[in-house]
Amino acid sequence: MEWMGRAAARSAVIMAVAALSACGGGGGGDKAKDPAASTESGINSQAAAISDQEAHRFLAQASFGATPSLLASVRSVGYESWIDSQLGTTTAISHVATVDTSAVKRGVDKPHYQDIHYTWWTHAVTDPAQLRQRVAYALSQIFVVSTMDSTLADISRLVASYMDMLTQRSTGTYRELLEAVALHPAMGVYLSTLQNRKEDPLSGRIPDENFAREVMQLFSIGLYELNDDGTLKLRNGLPVETYTSDDVRGLAKVFTGWSWHRPAGNTSEWWRCFQASPGCYDVAVMTSMPMTAYAEMHSTSEKRFLGITIPAQSSADPALSLRLALDRLASHPNTAPFISKQLIQRLVTSNPTPAYVARVTAVFRSTNGNLSAVVKAILLDAEARTPSTSGVSMPTYGKVREPVLRLTQLLRALPHTSAMYTSMQSAQSSAPFYFAADTDDPAYSLGQTPMRSPSVFNFYRPGYKPPRSQMGTLQLVAPEMQTTNETSVLGYANFVASILERGWGEDNPQTGKPDIQFNLSSLQALDDGSDSARPQRLVDEVARRLLGAPLSSSLNERVVTAVGAMPRTTDQQKRRRVVAAITLIAVSPSYIVQQ
Repeated sequence: MEWMGRAAARSAVIMAVAALSACGGGGGGDKAKDPAASTESGINSQAAAISDQEAHRFLAQASFGATPSLLASVRSVGYESWIDSQLGTTTAISHVATVDTSAVKRGVDKPHYQDIHYTWWTHAVTDPAQLRQRVAYALSQIFVVSTMDSTLADISRLVASYMDMLTQRSTGTYRELLEAVALHPAMGVYLSTLQNRKEDPLSGRIPDENFAREVMQLFSIGLYELNDDGTLKLRNGLPVETYTSDDVRGLAKVFTGWSWHRPAGNTSEWWRCFQASPGCYDVAVMTSMPMTAYAEMHSTSEKRFLGITIPAQSSADPALSLRLALDRLASHPNTAPFISKQLIQRLVTSNPTPAYVARVTAVFRSTNGNLSAVVKAILLDAEARTPSTSGVSMPTYGKVREPVLRLTQLLRALPHTSAMYTSMQSAQSSAPFYFAADTDDPAYSLGQTPMRSPSVFNFYRPGYKPPRSQMGTLQLVAPEMQTTNETSVLGYANFVASILERGWGEDNPQTGKPDIQFNLSSLQALDDGSDSARPQRLVDEVARRLLGAPLSSSLNERVVTAVGAMPRTTDQQKRRRVVAAITLIAVSPSYIVQQ
């Protein structure tokens, strides 16, 4: 059985490669034109009528995957009203509550790193606040923290709290988000601002520069000066650096004196709270509250960076230093295009035109970095909604769907059950969860687990160009391709075929099977009967659920032929035909490339 599953998956890869040589990618057959008009600003006005295909494509950008209810909602109220409603929807259950509940359910004394898997997948698949969760995930790939290689006992609760913060701040201003990121203990631990001490000339100690460097390079202004359209500013034909090592040293002083939260009225010596020593230690408070400023450890010397100077302080004032520094970063000319372009890349397309970036940048500036307005501008822009009629080169448009988003779409498109989630719902638990597994292994899984990035640079860089490739020659970036190789391609195909056959997740102690099981009976019923249209009906329905549109004619012919050639005498054989149809489409360019 297992050998046959692997063989079927390898056949799927061969079919997908053949399809790739003959078919374009990106969501099915001929693209229907969106009837919506576009304003001169490039913002797409409300369509008079939105088709299922158009709604499905929109939800690929704005959610973790289309479902029948979401499709109906988008078609009923329109893009803009749906966005407004989603951004106003709050998450009923927090990530922290979920990891606390999962720890209790598993009978452990505190959440472990794997509890992050449970809460992330549960929220991605089941949370009604889909847009907020999707934007929070995009932000987590810019403002990166990770459970990878962490030895901190409470890392799961810290990261869960960080995810809640990103979800909450996803509708506020960039400046508010930047401050929340800078003061969150998860970031403090990850980039070593927590317990960062002022310089000491006697011992030669200098402030830790880790966060000061990354907050400029990755979280705000980037490495090189940009025009508002995201293109590089050039001086004598060369890019211009945004900061120097002197800027890093000056800014590093700002982030001294911050450590674990110290509750008001706490009478312990300050250093006990600074070091989280006994007498000032409360896990629930420390992992979810912003860091506290400890004036005793804050640098009082002059701080020069990015063209501003914070004068030497007679009395340490870490809050003032932080405010002035973050104001400077948020107002820097580079920040609006730098952040706007990355959000476009995470939601819509890897290579947005300069005009697209400029339009979103203009919204960023005019709203003081209001993230709700920026996200709306990104999703309603003509290049997002009607790229084929907006002067965009369609062969270079879109983005590779990263592995975890391929699985979220599968889970939201295909009927399935989680025994753990169901049992906890029956027990009226306030935070039921999927017993999901990590997906680190590229050979047998996705090669990507949410919130387990290998570095602060995320799983991939926004400017990554695959070496020795046509994309690289054309100077096109494909960030998600940085995680792609021969091992991961075959591993993904094997993974899809395997989970459809066996299920996915950790083994549920009650069932002895992987917790998440797919119910393919409704699809299998389409393949019943004696007429020759059976496999076509099956393939059409799978394509509708995964792509929102029929397959292109050449890919359709290959998939239907492959499925139709498989035996269908036993129930097991019939199910394998359904698994093959799903797998072939899930590994095809039409699914893997989001257009």
